[in-house]
Amino acid sequence: MAEFIKKYKGILIILLGVLFSVYVINGIYEHSIIPDHIHSIDDKAENERTDEDKIVILERSLQKEPGKVDVMLQLSDLYIKTDNKKSAKKMLNKILEIDPSNKEAGELLKKSE
Repeated sequence: MAEFIKKYKGILIILLGVLFSVYVINGIYEHSIIPDHIHSIDDKAENERTDEDKIVILERSLQKEPGKVDVMLQLSDLYIKTDNKKSAKKMLNKILEIDPSNKEAGELLKKSE
């Protein structure tokens, strides 16, 4: 066995190097692929989005353009639908600060209580 190792030492080192490289490359590839269950919300079709997905999208929209009452109303409605009444009330009160005569916000506020 020792004679075999001495005779083929160079080949064994190269072989181990190749195997190690394949192992490393495979590991990098494996970790760079996004699993099927983790896709961007933006990649989903509208009818495939969950209420939580829609909330994330609307919250992002409000970060870009704060004070958009129509987006705030949609978000409030989704908060109520997902039983997040605290966030719904907070959002509806913001809407009523911006537009005190907003009937839809007033109705949703009553609905959230």
